[in-house]
Amino acid sequence: MAQYDNYIIFDIPVPYKGLNIYPVRVKDYGKLNSFSQCLTVDKNSIPDARIISMTYLEYLFKELDKDGTPYLFFLDLLFGLVLQEDKSFSDTSDSIGRYRFDEKGKPFFVINKVTYDSNDFEEIRKIISEQNLIDLPDENIQKEVRDALESAKAYKAKISGTKSGSFEDYIISLAVSTGWSYEIIYQMTVRKFIKSIRRMDNLIHYKIYLASSMSGMVEFKDKSFIIHWLSDLEEGKYDDVSLGLNQVQDKII
Repeated sequence: MAQYDNYIIFDIPVPYKGLNIYPVRVKDYGKLNSFSQCLTVDKNSIPDARIISMTYLEYLFKELDKDGTPYLFFLDLLFGLVLQEDKSFSDTSDSIGRYRFDEKGKPFFVINKVTYDSNDFEEIRKIISEQNLIDLPDENIQKEVRDALESAKAYKAKISGTKSGSFEDYIISLAVSTGWSYEIIYQMTVRKFIKSIRRMDNLIHYKIYLASSMSGMVEFKDKSFIIHWLSDLEEGKYDDVSLGLNQVQDKII
């Protein structure tokens, strides 16, 4: 997604084939969280060669509603959320006929008389996910392995006694720590908000570790354990699972 970096870094709408795709604001996080389910279904983990051979858009059109969840309707609502300039999404009745099949049975959709196929959808899906830090299934890792890693993350959180706060808790935490008003935070993009929370957390831990080390009360065997708060925070989703609590404790003399 390097070609979109400038747009994403500065929260500028990403242009794609006549569309301007906007990042979602914190005030609309609840909608994003619900509607984005249509982007994150793990299609290729289903042990069915027919489904695996489908494009994601084909699967969205033909299969997803069978479990009772209106994913295609969610897609239309998600488009309404990120395509702010397109007024055709203000009335859900306009969505009738937007999603179609061609003469070969291939799915496509039409927005402002422009046709978008499965390849376009994959690009749009990646743009929306990158803009809003939505985790897409990592198809480079087998589902069984991913399930095991998720279990490891849950177990690590359980034995450490930690429980993630709600999104509202994160909003309050950022307001308390920065002095920013809630109105300012509500207008932040979801991407900048999540990155701000991560950076704030990193800064707090950096200060704690640095103060402990300089006080002489605690000495770290591995000096690289104290990572500067401005260091790169990008990491794999499961990188922290391999670093157990015992390993952290072993770094302290």
